[in-house]
Amino acid sequence: MTKENSAQNPGTIRRRIKAAAALAVAALVVAACGSSSATEGTSEEQTAGGSITWAVESEPTTLNPQLNGGDAAKHILRNAFDSYLFKNGDGEYEPWLASEFSQSEDGKTVTLTLRDDVTFSNGEALDADVVVKNFDLLTSDDYGNYGRSAINSLESYRAVDDQTVEFTLSQPDALFVDYLSGLSSAPLAPASLESDQLESGGTEVFGTGPFVLDAWNQGQNIEFSKRDGYAWAPEEIATDDGEAYLDSVTYQILEENSTRTGALSSNQVDAITGIPAVDESLFDDQEGFVYEKGQAVGSPYSIYLNVTRPGLDDKDVREALRQGIDIDALLESVYHGQVERAWSSLAPGTPYYDESLEDSVPYDVDNANDLLDAAGWDERDSDGYRVKDGERLTVRAVSAAPYVRDNRDVLLQAIGASLKNDLDVEFVFQPVDLGTESERADANDYEVFDNSYQATDPTASYDVLYSSDPARGYIARGKFDDSTIDDLLDKGRYTTDLEQREEVYTELQSYISEQAYQIPLYIPTDTVAHTDKVDGLVFDPSSGFVWSAYTVSVNN
Repeated sequence: MTKENSAQNPGTIRRRIKAAAALAVAALVVAACGSSSATEGTSEEQTAGGSITWAVESEPTTLNPQLNGGDAAKHILRNAFDSYLFKNGDGEYEPWLASEFSQSEDGKTVTLTLRDDVTFSNGEALDADVVVKNFDLLTSDDYGNYGRSAINSLESYRAVDDQTVEFTLSQPDALFVDYLSGLSSAPLAPASLESDQLESGGTEVFGTGPFVLDAWNQGQNIEFSKRDGYAWAPEEIATDDGEAYLDSVTYQILEENSTRTGALSSNQVDAITGIPAVDESLFDDQEGFVYEKGQAVGSPYSIYLNVTRPGLDDKDVREALRQGIDIDALLESVYHGQVERAWSSLAPGTPYYDESLEDSVPYDVDNANDLLDAAGWDERDSDGYRVKDGERLTVRAVSAAPYVRDNRDVLLQAIGASLKNDLDVEFVFQPVDLGTESERADANDYEVFDNSYQATDPTASYDVLYSSDPARGYIARGKFDDSTIDDLLDKGRYTTDLEQREEVYTELQSYISEQAYQIPLYIPTDTVAHTDKVDGLVFDPSSGFVWSAYTVSVNN
C-alpha cells in the first residue's frame, strides 16, 4: 500500500493529517487557540504499549535541536523537543508550549503566554525565566544556534511575569514567529544549559517532548522511552490521552540502502526511512508492508554555483551548465520516476511558488557548447577538457558526507559524467567530513554547493542561501553578493504586507533563474516504509516531512 502526503496530492489517510503546504504568510497570522480536532483523522484501533525499531540512513550530527540543521534529523528530535507554537497546514500558528500569543499592530512586539503545566523530562518547569535563559544562550556570540538568522531583528526580550515573555523587534520580521514554531528555538531545561553535553546533545539535554532520550550509542542507535504525563501536544496531532502510544522507540543507524531495506524485508526492524526509488517495489502494495511519502517545501535540492570561481563568474557559462544537463533523463535514471523535477528556487507548495517557471529552461547541448565557446572556453587540454588561458574549466562539488542522502551522490556523479560527455567540462563530486567541508568553504575551495533546505516560509531558505549578510546567509555559498537579491530579501522579510511579499518572491524566483545562480534538480520527498503492524504515522502538515514517533502505535 502506498500513502502519500504532498502539497500536490494530500490525500485523506487514516491516522494522519493532510500534509498540505503552508498557504499563508509565515509569521504574521496570529491564532489564539487551536482550530483542529485532536482526533481528526485518527484510527480508533490504536492502542498504547509496545516498542519499535526504526532504521534511518544518517546519524544526526548533534541531538541538540538548537544546533542541528539537518532535515533528516527532525523527526528524531521531535520525540524529545517541543516548540512554543505549532504551524498548521494553512500556515497559521496555533498554541503549543504557549497557550496563546499576540503580535502588535506595528509587528514589532511578540508576546507569548506560556502554559502553566509544562515540565522538562528532568522535572524542571517551563516558565518565563527559563525562556529568557534559553534566549540568552541563543543570542550569545559563541553559540552556534542554527536559526540565528531568524533573530537578527530581535532587540530585547523580558519576562513580564511568571508565564509571559515579551520580545521586541527592531522591525516587523516575517521569520521570527516562524522561528518560534521550529526546532531551532525549542527550549532546553535549565540544567541542560550548564551541561557538558550541551553542544553534542545527549541524555543530559532535556526537552519537553513526549519521549525521553535514554541513550545515544554513536554509530549504532538512539533510544527513547515514553514520558509519563505528557499532555501538551498540538491539538491537531494530539493522541487520545496526550501521551505517546509506544513505550519506546529505537532509531538504528543503517547507512547502506540495501542493509536498511533488507532489515525491513526480513522483519529485523519495524520501519525505515530513505527508501531508494529502485527499492520502492519491495514495499509498495506488498502484503505486510506500507509505503508512505511526503513532499517537502522550501528550497528544492539544487546545486548553487559559486560565482567567485573561474568560469562561474560568467553568466553565460552558468547558463551553459544549466542547459547542458539532461536533468529529466538523469532523474529518471537515478530515481525511476519517484521524484519531481524542480524548476524554481522554491518547491511547489511553498508560499508564493511561481509555477510559470516550470519548463522554462531547455535542455540544449548545442546552445550550451556555443555559449562556452563564445565565453572563451573553446580549447581542450590533453584530457579533452575545456580550457581557457591554460586553465581547465573544473567544477567541484564539495559535500559534507553526513548530509549526503537520497542517492544524491549517484545523481552528482551522473551529472559529472553528463558534463564530461556533452560539454567537455570536468565536474568532480568530493564528499568529505564535516570539518573538511567547513574548511573548504572558508577557503573558498569549491565551485558547487549542493543543498536542499526545508522551510515553511520562503524567507527562511532564501535568507540562509542567498543573503550577502553573513549573519543571515550563513550557508550562502554561491557568494552571489547581489544587491538586487539583498534588497528583495529585505522587502519580503521585513513587512506585514502580504501582497508585497507575493510580488517580492515572484520577482526573486524569476531573477535567480535569469542569473542562472542555481540549478534546481528535484523536490525532496520523505519516504517511509513499515510493517503493517505499525500505525499512526503523521507527516508535518506544514513541511511535508515525517513528524516523529509520537502518534505511532504498534499492533502485535
